[in-house]
Amino acid sequence: MEREMLNINGNLVGEIKTTAIDTKEGEKEVANFTIVRKNKEEEKVKKEYIYCNLYGEKAKSVKEFKSGEYIHIFGYFKETKKEDKTFKNFIVKHINKIKKEEKEEEI
Repeated sequence: MEREMLNINGNLVGEIKTTAIDTKEGEKEVANFTIVRKNKEEEKVKKEYIYCNLYGEKAKSVKEFKSGEYIHIFGYFKETKKEDKTFKNFIVKHINKIKKEEKEEEI
């Protein structure tokens, strides 16, 4: 099954929560977090909140990220159905912080 891989930029909302889970390959680190991105639709700005999961060694690298920071994620959406509800998570394959360049004005 092919997955549609996506690039998304947005701001981190709240704290990144990390934990360890048991897998067939042994214990694996997991980071859970939410980002918000703004989409402009018909003259209105709409906020979209995306719940993200990051697995493995990369989960350790995001512990120092702070709420409000602008980040780039690459991955795919995964849907899970439980009873009559559908949950949609973004599985992150790559993440990095985007630093806003501050321009110094010359006087």
